[in-house]
Amino acid sequence: MLQLGILKTWNSTTHKAGVQLVGSLTTYLDDIAVATNIAAEAMIIGNYVLVAIPGGNPRDACIVASWPAGSSGGGGGGSKIQDADGDTYLWVEKTADEDKIHGVVKGVEALLLDDAGVLTLAKQSSAKGYRNRGQSIPNATWTTVQHNAEDYDIQNNFNLTNHRFEVTVSGVYLLISANTIIGMPADSILITRIRVNGNDAGSGRFALPIADNGMANALTVKYLSAGQYIESQIWHNCGTTKNIEGTSRGDYLIVHKLA
Repeated sequence: MLQLGILKTWNSTTHKAGVQLVGSLTTYLDDIAVATNIAAEAMIIGNYVLVAIPGGNPRDACIVASWPAGSSGGGGGGSKIQDADGDTYLWVEKTADEDKIHGVVKGVEALLLDDAGVLTLAKQSSAKGYRNRGQSIPNATWTTVQHNAEDYDIQNNFNLTNHRFEVTVSGVYLLISANTIIGMPADSILITRIRVNGNDAGSGRFALPIADNGMANALTVKYLSAGQYIESQIWHNCGTTKNIEGTSRGDYLIVHKLA
């Protein structure tokens, strides 16, 4: 049979507990087993617990579930679904009445769904590489921008030696690039294009009506497979070799995994 109780004692070393059954001031089960799939963090004094008592024999009793009771003795979090070794789990309400869902993978929080419905994927692949100094771009020649610095790189996808983002997990990705040429003459054109494994994936064109610095942006969303790589290239017709600006705001490649 199943009985509802209040957790009164908890021994994390022996993984055993003491429980007072609800509706009885005298019925107290001491030193009873706790199911191994219940994490130690869920065993908060004052929690409700569900006690299985096979054949009605208290010596065989086992706690099979634990959740906040809202009693003065409670103060902790809610329920977990977890793997055998306890390092990967979904946790409903890490603290009392938090109204959030936490997802932990190998001991690291990778997902948070808050009470406003906002989903945060803390370990999703996302990076921004950029050029931190000038690079010479010949006239009318497609040239790969040599990104040599990062603003961020969540999963270490950006290869600064080869100046590219390298895909390790297949999925849908947002790709954004921008490049800036210093000192473009009037009526010149600047193009930025995004390349996936050497093939065009998206481009942006900027025509400059007066002599000035110019920036061209490119943006696309694509399904990418593990093993593919993304680069940014630039082209201009200024008549002579020109330098890119060489800053994180002017010459960058952003890649973010959406799904």
